[in-house]
Amino acid sequence: MSDLECSRCGNTLGPTARFCLKCGEAQEPLSQRLRNALGPEYELLGELGRGGAAVVFSVRDTARKQYLAVKVMHPELMTSHTVVERFRREARYVAQLDHPNILSVVFSSEKAGLVFYAMPRIGGKTLAKYLDNLGQLPVQASLSILGQVAAGLHHAHAHGVIHRDVKPSNIMIEESGHALILDFGVAKALWGDGVHLSASGEVIGSPRYMSAEQASGSKHIDHRTDIYSWGVVAFHMLAGRVPFDDEGVQAILYKQMSVEPPDLRALRPDLPRDLTEAIHRCMAKDPARRWENVLDAARAMGCTV
Repeated sequence: MSDLECSRCGNTLGPTARFCLKCGEAQEPLSQRLRNALGPEYELLGELGRGGAAVVFSVRDTARKQYLAVKVMHPELMTSHTVVERFRREARYVAQLDHPNILSVVFSSEKAGLVFYAMPRIGGKTLAKYLDNLGQLPVQASLSILGQVAAGLHHAHAHGVIHRDVKPSNIMIEESGHALILDFGVAKALWGDGVHLSASGEVIGSPRYMSAEQASGSKHIDHRTDIYSWGVVAFHMLAGRVPFDDEGVQAILYKQMSVEPPDLRALRPDLPRDLTEAIHRCMAKDPARRWENVLDAARAMGCTV
């Protein structure tokens, strides 16, 4: 990664520097630094959103007349080797996945003290926003979305990548109904890449959607953890709530490990028994009792895949 240099005197600066300690020159904001890193062939249009690890900007590729979403890691996090390597790894993993239900990476780069990668800019809303507005979703709409997500996950699993954070806010629904899986920021490669970023006992993921083995901090996690999370997403779409929604994180983690989820048919009696039984099998505490393949689960639920 190239060091950030003072725009006036060339002094090497830390990633969080707001001014140069040598000459006192104020440093550029993140948007301007990204603009400089991208170069004149890209037009930075504005900020799309931000999270704990990154900021996403809207960018236009003027040569190809293509709109992109460029995800830039917060500079203040660049002092953490673990966070930087996770960000790099996300771009690397997604770049090898080519599937219509996974948001692809167009390019990745490290310039001007920044680490960033670009994806096609897409329209639509996350599944989380639909659930916030509508609560329960119709069965056929749910099965369409779930089938598409299952197809994307199966592709990732076939290439040795598990997502580890399947949840409604990481599923984008375009106006056409096309679903895309987002954010492989905590993904794990089953084939290994020589980089170990989490220790046994560290809980990674989103508590309301994570499997029992993730909740326990187990390092023995495979593709079946995604099947569990995908099953929780299915439960949420059809029930209008997640199985466990206690206020405290520790209470949720305990229930993910030790308590059976509520009966989905009791919450929504109109659902076919085969559908609810398939979803509950996805959410089995023991990975060996879950579906071995996410496509088999989707087909058992009635999804077209």
